[in-house]
Amino acid sequence: MQTRVYTDKINIDNNSTKEFWQKRANNINNLQTVLLGSDNTGSEQNIRNENEKRIVEKIVEKIQNPGILDIGCGIGRWAENLQNKFEYYVGVDFSEGFINYASKKFTNFSNVKFYNNSILNLDKDILTSRFNLIICTGVLMYINDENISNIFKAFRQVSPEYLYIQESISLMEGRLTLNKFESKDLKTDYSAIYRTKQEYEEYFKTNAFNIIKTDLLLDNKSGAREETNAQYWILKG
Repeated sequence: MQTRVYTDKINIDNNSTKEFWQKRANNINNLQTVLLGSDNTGSEQNIRNENEKRIVEKIVEKIQNPGILDIGCGIGRWAENLQNKFEYYVGVDFSEGFINYASKKFTNFSNVKFYNNSILNLDKDILTSRFNLIICTGVLMYINDENISNIFKAFRQVSPEYLYIQESISLMEGRLTLNKFESKDLKTDYSAIYRTKQEYEEYFKTNAFNIIKTDLLLDNKSGAREETNAQYWILKG
């Protein structure tokens, strides 16, 4: 079995992905748990988080006291980053361990809620609620092509003013798929789909999300690699 697949479109195993993140949730180490990288000191992750925080804060300033839906919320990174800047916040993650951790951390915040729910099957109450901003970071790379369109249809159903997407992408002409690849940095098998920037932008166009701004997120200090990087998009619904 090829574990590093260039250009060809193959599926990754959803159960394997969930198992990977459940193991991470069993040993939570703040940002290093949810922002993957080769730096064991946490410096790389902290720089990345601060850079991304400044980007999202500018969106929040335009809305003023928004309702925020955070898909793949992990340990509540965005609830913490944007404290006192939102009217209410809902975080969703398929890892029960992350949700339990985040819920305990924000137990005294009446306007912060966390739900153990998958992006592939979002609760109807969430889809019918009002959110000005959807944040979705580092999630779509674990979703197979056959399900991506339905996710954007769900985002369209929520009808946010803004959508912030951040995903690891391939910098090559075609995508890169890691299929149970033995990662030296993570010390375990790892699966993910590094689509191209153009592939994601075709999904945005199809679902009538307009690109307001986009750029690469990482430099050498925050985890940039030769073949991959993280791209962010600010979209308007």
